[in-house]
Amino acid sequence: MHMEISRCFPWLSRHRRKQDGFKTLPDDVVMDVLSRLEVDQLGHAKRVCRSWRALIGTAHFTRVHLQRASSVPVISPMFFDRKVGDRGFLFFPNWSSQVKKPIRGAKSPGFRYITTMCIWDLLGCCDGLLIFSAILPFSIYEIQNPVTQEEIVWEQDGSICGFFLQSLPNKYRLLSYRETPNGFLYHTGGLWPAAWKNVGMFPYRPREQETPSGVEGRLHWMVVGKEGMSTPCSHSIMVFSTRESKFCFMPHPGDSCPSSDGHSNMHLVEMKGRVYVYAIRDKLMLIWVLEDYASWHWVKKCDIDLERDFNQHPASESVTSYSDYKGMQLIDSQDGELLLFWPHRGFFRYNLRSRTITQVMLGLSRYGMMSRVVVAEFKSSLVSLKDLQ
Repeated sequence: MHMEISRCFPWLSRHRRKQDGFKTLPDDVVMDVLSRLEVDQLGHAKRVCRSWRALIGTAHFTRVHLQRASSVPVISPMFFDRKVGDRGFLFFPNWSSQVKKPIRGAKSPGFRYITTMCIWDLLGCCDGLLIFSAILPFSIYEIQNPVTQEEIVWEQDGSICGFFLQSLPNKYRLLSYRETPNGFLYHTGGLWPAAWKNVGMFPYRPREQETPSGVEGRLHWMVVGKEGMSTPCSHSIMVFSTRESKFCFMPHPGDSCPSSDGHSNMHLVEMKGRVYVYAIRDKLMLIWVLEDYASWHWVKKCDIDLERDFNQHPASESVTSYSDYKGMQLIDSQDGELLLFWPHRGFFRYNLRSRTITQVMLGLSRYGMMSRVVVAEFKSSLVSLKDLQ
């Protein structure tokens, strides 16, 4: 490993390397180089010398490394073919390589207390920490870091819908709600009941099985009312300021919906630190990106003709109705390509310029994923769950 690390510092002589010349490197140089390494490389770097090991273990290094880490979507299938005893899978599409490779699937860390037969959901991700829920006779939640293999499991009343880092006082917080006769009552707090704070009563709640988009200190959701009723177009997006612990409701992009449930097929997704909305209407996928927060200005990114462009990848039955496309999901965007998911059929790369489609193989049957998937932005990090307690 000394050889691998020393390639970063060619000016070190062989003699100095043998005498552990890495210790003589300026601290700012060491910090700059090590904080740019991938998480799996940091494990090797810790063995170079004691000072590097100590540096990598500091909270300051963890925060700098996290800020520089690139994000990828983490994909959690809601339903899939599996054998008895399988825990489920998380998929991390990696588009950074110039060579187009299949999406790599990684089995999620096992749940210590959640049985294999229960239904569990990915609720979101913050700073590389994944939060899951399982509905048994009571609600169980788990936060885990796949890198450090740490986990916290607890029971809680209400429904957790957000997980975020509050800049002041620099603590991780949860956002939850519970339904009342008058609406939905929201609270923020840590893992302990005494720390929870009432942040208001509102007539809407986040949709199930959709993670919030967290950008610029705000969480975003498409929302519904009581009993799943659709909301007015002017209040279709809920925004929560993590700094101020305040909510506001904003309109979705595009024209007003022609019917009361017109935006029920609109979805939010976070990609590379930006908020996107996509909708499927008349066999078209319409995609917008939020360009300016102050003016709430959305820009149309593209329209995809699903019937024309995707008919080359039909299932065993012919694709003839709008409902066949309703489950289509936007997963990721990079270098002029979109990653899309089509239930029962699988994942596809869509080139925006050439309008060509390439199916991406996962190693599973393309019929294995029977419904929508849950998507969140993920960064591999060294953040410790001790920071949550």
